[in-house]
Amino acid sequence: MGRTLITRRKAIQGAIAFMGGTVAATQITPLIDRATAAVSSNSGPAYLNADQFHLVERMVDLMIPETDTPGAYSAGVHYFIDMMLDEWASPERQDRFVAGIDELGQRLGSNFASASPDDQLEHLRAVDDEAYGSAANDDFFREFKRLALFGYYSSEAGATIELQYEAVTPDYKACVPINDIGRAWFWLGFSHDL
Repeated sequence: MGRTLITRRKAIQGAIAFMGGTVAATQITPLIDRATAAVSSNSGPAYLNADQFHLVERMVDLMIPETDTPGAYSAGVHYFIDMMLDEWASPERQDRFVAGIDELGQRLGSNFASASPDDQLEHLRAVDDEAYGSAANDDFFREFKRLALFGYYSSEAGATIELQYEAVTPDYKACVPINDIGRAWFWLGFSHDL
């Protein structure tokens, strides 16, 4: 099966489209900062119920796990999604997103929460393969994934540690092989795969 590539730009456009195009770049940073603070305080969700929030939390953690860099969980992506729903999404989008989470929870099964991390990842990969397959019609999962990627790569951990972003570089180097850098701020070969 061929791989579908999603650029960072497409992920951001998809996340903004999810919110109806009403989120300005200056409004995202405080929201992401609050999501990161919510992780530290272990506060409850603002919009989703506890089961929905736990499913979102587990899915983003499986999508972008902690490795040698912080993952989506420690970046507060699950809180970011919850806050975006609470503060920015229209009522229609809120209803559609909650219905999508509930349907996804049913597809993953009631034993998903108690399954081993390897089994959880296998189930989520099956959903991912289906959502991006040739007969794909699962707009919700693709939309959810774009929002999770946007939240993570807009967070401090995603932008500065994972991608090693430097706002002001010490000196200009015109053409440097990616292997010399290790990671980059933007890469057109960004893959949607888990």
